[in-house]
Amino acid sequence: MSDQTALTEAELLDFAAGQLPADAMSALVARLADDPAARATLAEWQRQDAAIEALYQPVAREPVPYRLTDVIRRAEAEDSAKANGRPQTRLWLVAATIAALAVGTGAGWFARDLTSPAPMSQTLAANAMRAYDTYVVEVAHPVEVAASDADHLNAWMSKRLGHETRPPDFAAAGFTLMGGRIVPSEQGAAALYMYDNAQGERITLYIAPQGASSTTAFQFAQEGATSSFYWMDRDLSYAVVGTVPREVLRSIALAAYDQLI
Repeated sequence: MSDQTALTEAELLDFAAGQLPADAMSALVARLADDPAARATLAEWQRQDAAIEALYQPVAREPVPYRLTDVIRRAEAEDSAKANGRPQTRLWLVAATIAALAVGTGAGWFARDLTSPAPMSQTLAANAMRAYDTYVVEVAHPVEVAASDADHLNAWMSKRLGHETRPPDFAAAGFTLMGGRIVPSEQGAAALYMYDNAQGERITLYIAPQGASSTTAFQFAQEGATSSFYWMDRDLSYAVVGTVPREVLRSIALAAYDQLI
C-alpha cells in the first residue's frame, strides 16, 4: 500500500451502494487498485451475496439491477442533451467503475442485493423502523410474549400472520431472543421479534404480509440512528432493524435470510 490513506468501511459501503458522484467513484477505483485489504473486503461481500443467490434462485435470474441501468440511462440523457462539452464523460466513468470492480476484485455484481433499487415501497422499512423506535425503549414491557413461552409465541405469531413462522437464532452475533408482539401494517398484522445482547443493545425482526411488490433484493434504509435491511420472500416481507453498526446489522440480516427461506 502506498502512503495514501486506506479506504474506510464507510467509503467501501458508499462505493458498494453506487451512490457517489462519478468523480468520487473514479477516485475510489484508483485507490482500490492500491488497497488489497479493501479489495478483500469487497470480495468477501461478493461471496456472501453469491451465497444468497445460490440459495434463492429467482434472485439469480433477475435482470441487471435497475439502479445501474437507470444511472446509465440518465447519464446518456444528460450527455445527449449537451450541445457542447465532452459527451459520454459520465457514462465512461460509470463503465470504468463497473469494469474496475469486475477485473480488480472479481466483484461483478457483488453488491446487487444492496444496490438493486426498490420497485417496492419504502413503507416496509418505515413501518419496521417506527415499530423499533416505539418498543425498543420499553423497559417493563418490551414484548408481549416472552421467549421463555416459545410454543405460545410461535403459535400466536403464526396464526396472526397466516403463515407458520419461527424466530431465527442470532446467537452467533451475540443477540438472544427476548420475545415478540403483534404490530399493525398496511397488509394486516405484522410480527415484531425483539433481541438483545450482553451490552443491552436491541435489534428487531419485523415480518409482515407482502404487498403488491415482489422484489427480492436486499434494501437498506436509515432514519436518524435507526437502520434497516429489508427484503421480500414469496408472501412475506422482512426487516431487520437496529442502531448497531451497518455491517453488524447486515450480517444479522443475512443470518435471518438464511434461516427463514
